[in-house]
Amino acid sequence: MTLNLFSENEIHNFEEGNKIQNLAKEEQRIYQNIAPSDEQEDFESNVEDPFIPQSSLVLSTQDYPHKVYVGEVFCIQLYAKTTENTNFDFELSVEKNKELEFLNPNPKWKKLEDSYETNLCFIAKNSNANLEQIFVQLTRNKEMFQEASLKINPIQFELTPTNKNFSHIVASSLEIKKIKTSYFDDKNLIMMLELNATNANLKGFYIDNIPKQGIENFKGDFNVSNAFYYAIFPDYKNRFEFSYFNKDTKKLENFNLELKISDDEISTQSDLNPTNKDFNVYKQYGLWILSFLFAIIFIFTRSFIVLFLALICFALSFLVDTSTHSGILKAGTKVKILPTTPSTYFYTANSNEEVEILNQRENYIKILLENGKIGWVNRENLQKN
Repeated sequence: MTLNLFSENEIHNFEEGNKIQNLAKEEQRIYQNIAPSDEQEDFESNVEDPFIPQSSLVLSTQDYPHKVYVGEVFCIQLYAKTTENTNFDFELSVEKNKELEFLNPNPKWKKLEDSYETNLCFIAKNSNANLEQIFVQLTRNKEMFQEASLKINPIQFELTPTNKNFSHIVASSLEIKKIKTSYFDDKNLIMMLELNATNANLKGFYIDNIPKQGIENFKGDFNVSNAFYYAIFPDYKNRFEFSYFNKDTKKLENFNLELKISDDEISTQSDLNPTNKDFNVYKQYGLWILSFLFAIIFIFTRSFIVLFLALICFALSFLVDTSTHSGILKAGTKVKILPTTPSTYFYTANSNEEVEILNQRENYIKILLENGKIGWVNRENLQKN
């Protein structure tokens, strides 16, 4: 159109009639046929062309199972495709009921060529679990500028067979790497199992009717994981039985373990036995006897090598720790079973209490209580005696 040749400034000049004379005759006739307008707004700066493509967010998934066992970990691989190429953060939420546990609500996103990828993992507590939708928002400076949702096709949750020793674990495999049983106090034992599992949630390992039990030192992910399970039993118990459901064979797998008292360490997390001071005393006596024997041999042989060995044994005997260290446990301190942050508390000091210090690991100190029980406390909860 010829009208596109004129600028906004020329329209204002039309009203004043100052520059029309400079235009060609054909253009002058066009101006004369335009009706005057009283609109003064700058429309060019306010008009948004609806045909200009805007930045968008699209969600999609790979195929996910539509039939899952209760207690089985299942994951949904989620893709988010956006034309946005500047920095932003993901905000993710799901619409579900309380019977479905969202295992990784803050997943890590991986950048692909033209999209982002993450895995969302869930576990059903019973057959009534339900997952409806997944919501994703893109935010910048905590302000949302894109959002999208994805409806999830119905997933059927099926109950597994169980027995009285069921561990509430559904897995492709579960392996016991090590077992250790120690005295917890004068009436109870503590058992530790090192577990390896594939396609399982080891954090959910528990057996009904065991008052004191738990999972410590979890490592890995839901594909392959390792953890320590502990349980406290009366000292007369000599066997431990449990089962898990193998989702590949679709059968219960049973374990029947003998509980044998052992002083061997299962790991750095299971240092549960007090230091044996009597044994250290015997070591000191042994070194003195060796020193004496080497001295006798030196008298007859005049060998300075034998004399040197005698002096070494005598010096080492004084480096053996035969003393016991005590401290004051502050009133209100909670004592843990193991030296880890999520460990279970089993005792609370009602008043300041004198304890024997057995060992230490990082910020934790291992103590022997007056009632004969062994546990761990934070360093700041213990005063030197």
